[in-house]
Amino acid sequence: MVIVLIKINVKIKEVREEKGISLRELERRTGIDRHYLADLEKMPADEILVSEAVFISRALGVTIEDLFVAVTLEII
Repeated sequence: MVIVLIKINVKIKEVREEKGISLRELERRTGIDRHYLADLEKMPADEILVSEAVFISRALGVTIEDLFVAVTLEII
């Protein structure tokens, strides 16, 4: 059996930190509350709305595709 996990929440935080963007700055750029953004970076990927991911990707200067990282696990 193969399981594919999408780790968008991890990638959002990774890109944000690589670019030196604080949660406060990301809040300013997206209009999304920074406390919610912090929670979003920790929540399961399936709870993140596509519209939120689009706003965040634009604010980070990356494509939406750049935020979707697939991790494939094979269960034997």
